[in-house]
Amino acid sequence: MTTADAVGTTVRVAFDDPDGRAVLEAARRAADAATDAEGPPIETLAVGSPGTVHLPLVAVSRDGRTAVHRSVDPNGAAGLVSVLADGDLPVDGATVVVDHDPAPEDFPVGDGPLSAGTRRTLRGAGWADPTTFESPAALGSGALETVSDLGVRGRGWGDARQDEPLAEGWRDARTAGGDPVVVINGLDADPKVDGDRLLLGSLPGRVVAGAVVAASAVGAADVVAVLPENDPVPAERVRAVGDRVAAETDLTVEVVAAEPGYMAAEHTAVLESLEGNDRLEARRRPPAPETWGLFERPTLVHTPRTLAAVERAVADPERLDADAADPGTRLVTVVGPERRTVEIPTDTSLSRALRAEEFGEEPGDGSGNPGGSGAFACVGGQFGGLTRDLDTPASAPALRGARLGTNGSIEPFDEGSGGGCPVAVAGRRMRVAREENCGRCVPCRTGSVRAHELLRDVYAGTFDESRLRELARTMGRTSLCGFGADAARPLATALDEFAADLRAHADGRCPAGVCDP
Repeated sequence: MTTADAVGTTVRVAFDDPDGRAVLEAARRAADAATDAEGPPIETLAVGSPGTVHLPLVAVSRDGRTAVHRSVDPNGAAGLVSVLADGDLPVDGATVVVDHDPAPEDFPVGDGPLSAGTRRTLRGAGWADPTTFESPAALGSGALETVSDLGVRGRGWGDARQDEPLAEGWRDARTAGGDPVVVINGLDADPKVDGDRLLLGSLPGRVVAGAVVAASAVGAADVVAVLPENDPVPAERVRAVGDRVAAETDLTVEVVAAEPGYMAAEHTAVLESLEGNDRLEARRRPPAPETWGLFERPTLVHTPRTLAAVERAVADPERLDADAADPGTRLVTVVGPERRTVEIPTDTSLSRALRAEEFGEEPGDGSGNPGGSGAFACVGGQFGGLTRDLDTPASAPALRGARLGTNGSIEPFDEGSGGGCPVAVAGRRMRVAREENCGRCVPCRTGSVRAHELLRDVYAGTFDESRLRELARTMGRTSLCGFGADAARPLATALDEFAADLRAHADGRCPAGVCDP
């Protein structure tokens, strides 16, 4: 036990980009000055985000009480430490002040924005040393059987087993012959989804531990972590964890920087990038990467969200229901002014991630419906589905059955002029599809252009509903990869849920009062 632990005085600085280092150093200088002046010893720790984007964040703890301050600059950090050095907890200006056990194992969320759902995969985020690595509880065939028995599914659009049970792909890689490799795909650049980046910056040890489990299950000796080249802090933390793994096991963990982008995160495009190809395109399948992947090797491509779920499943399988359609939890980024990432069990309603006031002054009716007749949400990331009903379980089968996306986000739109228009929301997403697709297959390349044009025509007075539906159907069913299939979702759900709004726009009227007449 350190002296700081003995008096219960600790300052945690949460950051995930280089600017946060200045805040950390300011806090440390102030703590050192206080100790030199014979003040109480103060421990300063560098941590990742607990789930908020309001970084750098400073959590000041003393004797079972923590004051959390968001968006702190270096001068602010030094001031907080000075107050602590004087024997007081700096509560003025704090976002939240939480009373807790003297030695909690997780960030004390209190009743604030991060308190929704549960914290299982996220346990320790924003509180524990990001470079901590704990050896998995099970490895090899035993871990494979656990993952198989529980039916753990892939999470995230960049996962080769997105929404599908992992075990089948692992068995394919195990029996394919050759030299298997595990790829951590950390390139998800969906602007609506923060789950992968949060895990890489806050709990990379949990992610790498999941990769160790996967590698042992298929007999791989190499793990390659592909991370955005503009995110040096998460890369440093993953590299530090990799060094620990190399010291404790026979595995090699290599960190590779790549240019991020929505299409770049497609799981076969990641392999194209690693092989040095200048033009990134989705590969035709079959064969799947598990049998013919990186440099023709059997390859598992998994997101940080998937691997963290694997680590949790192996560490505590009794917490998962093997009879569930999608056992475990899912990370959900709530997009809006109070943007954050929370964790909810897959058997609970999506609405559990939200607070009633996030749909304005008229809350939901208790059934999971957004407040007000004009309120709606986009569920599942940039290419999520539009819906008025959030009473859908967070499991992959339930989300897909409701024609919603599974990439892990909810973006609520309130009714009225301060909210959103479903026609505009669908149009913006189709424009992204038009600009970001790789261009390899006709349904996605040409379909996104034509659909975007037809949506623009709605504002000019023409609503070709049958043609739009045909384009959405063709993109969704015949695109080469998940990009085109997902890109069709906002359009398809807008046509199903908000056809009246589209007709109103063709008549020169925006029911939401958002679009220009």
